[in-house]
Amino acid sequence: MAIKVGITGPVGSIKAEALKKIIMMLENEGNSVHGFIFSENFENNRLRGYSLFDLYTKKKIVFADTSIISRVKVDKIGVDSRLLEEFLIPGLQKAVEFADYIVIDEIGKLESTTKNVQKALGDTLESDKPLVLTLHKKSRNPVLQEIKSLEGVRVFDLTPINRNILPFKVLRVLKGEEGS
Repeated sequence: MAIKVGITGPVGSIKAEALKKIIMMLENEGNSVHGFIFSENFENNRLRGYSLFDLYTKKKIVFADTSIISRVKVDKIGVDSRLLEEFLIPGLQKAVEFADYIVIDEIGKLESTTKNVQKALGDTLESDKPLVLTLHKKSRNPVLQEIKSLEGVRVFDLTPINRNILPFKVLRVLKGEEGS
């Protein structure tokens, strides 16, 4: 069973910083890292929407925006669910097939969109590839509870105090150098 690592932490950029450091460290060792980085889009200091960046294709889409009218929402912001599915699902399938490591940023927000996205994320979680996931630190988040219950999953709580050493610890766990 492949090792899966979840990183939880407060809202803000420290999870993204830690994740980017982990990706860079894995790639510097010659590993192929596929997956998605989630980002917030702001306009005049107000949250306008969300983007996804595909680590393999280097393409970025805006899949949620205040201008999108949709029943599907992330944090009350409309989601272009067709665009999200067409971008995310093939990317996850390619990651499962070809990557050495898979990264999914803010899985809880993505999981809340459509059944097809939920299935693709679930299939990826159950794959035999090592995974690094980031999640909001919400104790009642069902996605977080589901991930914690998977076999071989380690969840780390990222804090301002451990932010510099956690990427190194995650790398050791991914390589099987540190037990549960």
